[in-house]
Amino acid sequence: MKSLWAVLIAALVLTVSFAVKVPLNNNPDESSHRDYIRLMVEQKGLVMFVPSKDRKPLPAPVLERMQAREGMTEVPEGAPSRDETHQPPLYYALAALVFAITGGGSLLALRLVALPFHLATVWIAWKTGRDLFPNRPVLAPALAAFVAFLPIQAQLGGAISNDATTHFFCALIVWRMARFFAPHIAPPHRVYAWGEGALLGLFFGLGLLTKLTVLQLYPVLFVACALAIRAKRITFTDTIGVFGAAVLVGLAIAAPWLARNQQLYGDFLAQTIYKATGPNLSPAEISQLSGWSGADYARNAGLRSFVSFWCFLDPHLPTVPLAQFIGSPVLLLLTLIPALIPLFGLYKASKEKAVEPVFGFATLVPLCLVPFFTKFIYEVFQAQGRYFLPSLLAVALVCVGGFAALTKKDRAAFVPAALLLLLALWQLVGDGYAASR
Repeated sequence: MKSLWAVLIAALVLTVSFAVKVPLNNNPDESSHRDYIRLMVEQKGLVMFVPSKDRKPLPAPVLERMQAREGMTEVPEGAPSRDETHQPPLYYALAALVFAITGGGSLLALRLVALPFHLATVWIAWKTGRDLFPNRPVLAPALAAFVAFLPIQAQLGGAISNDATTHFFCALIVWRMARFFAPHIAPPHRVYAWGEGALLGLFFGLGLLTKLTVLQLYPVLFVACALAIRAKRITFTDTIGVFGAAVLVGLAIAAPWLARNQQLYGDFLAQTIYKATGPNLSPAEISQLSGWSGADYARNAGLRSFVSFWCFLDPHLPTVPLAQFIGSPVLLLLTLIPALIPLFGLYKASKEKAVEPVFGFATLVPLCLVPFFTKFIYEVFQAQGRYFLPSLLAVALVCVGGFAALTKKDRAAFVPAALLLLLALWQLVGDGYAASR
């Protein structure tokens, strides 16, 4: 427990430092998130999305509903932005309470709404280590430290954003799935399978009321169930209970919000309006502006997304040349170390048949998100690695376990966290950007 408290205190200090030091809008879309919170307080309820001027066109039925409900189809100049009002309301409702209490004048108070969820995610990482590796006590604090010091996660824990809250619910989901592969933990059976599924469904439902990207973890749950059957950890019948209850309970909790999206936007996932929620360029538009080929777009967006999973990059970095778009070579090297070396360690251990099944599952979790991310970046130009943070706990397992497997010394599991802390300090010095103009 002493090691847990040490990591939690370090996480608190680091994230509060980000919250105090980072200028407004050096966190992603921060002004728009704050405007959403303000509008919830002013309207005393949910807010309908309305695009700002010169955005992508929307379907006529959606514009008609906007006009009928809001009296406008375009946000007037100088009015609060509605770019984030398509997002589910859970985080914003909590932040609205703080906004109302403080009168909306404290940027720091609003930023710190995310802090408890970040610290809770650190605790979940520690709990995962304790559950999965009871005879390897070093791995629990190493997992917690990885989550605490990952620069992008530490900064989002002190930002006006629903991301840290989303990552908390995703970590809960991955934690429960990872337990399927612990040989000393009894697998869910019969009525307990439905109970486990209902618990997962609760986490899914609350996650979906925070950010709809949590839906990406349902295929991960399917993969986890399939792997658990193959490993003879759970029966096919019991996986029906787990998966079925998780889907039913999760969607039941999220149903009112999904139904509202369908009513307002003609799309229960609100994807029809996404391109109008910001000045989003298409892949063709950014490629034309930058002189990229199709292969250039895939490579450049992929590399920047990889680097920016580990740390924030200034969104205004020039797209050409590539060396400026993804930051310095030192930054790329520092991100490659915690990313690639653990994979080699786990591969080596698998050849020696000395790797626990949970690491195989954890390796697949971020891979399951790749199709969703690929579809996303080929609809609008995006190169932000934070969209892979729903797999944060799984990535932590791979990195911590991989370093321990490579050296055959559990204390080496702290190496990734140490590197991440250096990156976090670099990012902190750069006002929230590890690479800036």
